[in-house]
Amino acid sequence: TGDHSDDHPDLQMLNWAACLHELGISVAHAGYHKHSAYIVGNADMPGFSRMDQSRLARIVLAHRGKLEKVNSASADTRDWSLILCLRLAVLLHRSREDFNELPLTIERTGSGYQLGARAEWLSASPLTTASLNDEQRLWGVIGIDLKLRTPRHTAGVIR
Repeated sequence: TGDHSDDHPDLQMLNWAACLHELGISVAHAGYHKHSAYIVGNADMPGFSRMDQSRLARIVLAHRGKLEKVNSASADTRDWSLILCLRLAVLLHRSREDFNELPLTIERTGSGYQLGARAEWLSASPLTTASLNDEQRLWGVIGIDLKLRTPRHTAGVIR
């Protein structure tokens, strides 16, 4: 048998979080991420340990809004990567359009993460660029660096 990267437990957790993150919309649009996390954290979910269910709820909760709400919940270090991936997926898929090619790359650094994006794509996507700048600020608040790099910009805020 070959190595199936999608069988990795963290990727399975990310997939489940992606499938369930909007569950709370059925309760209310306002604060739906909180409703989603509550449902995921408290539902009977055969096959999930309480620890895995709690972890999944934490990732779902963190997909939107301030990150401080999960920073104090002693999120596993590897969870930050899953949270970032889910947050970026939600941010990029906001218009529900599919991409032929993903516009961002992600790299783990010693103090956080580095995103790569073409300057042309950022210029053509001003709302997404503004959201990425907001993400940089939100991650900085919890002490995790999130840098956005382009061939024309070496680091920092893209304007």
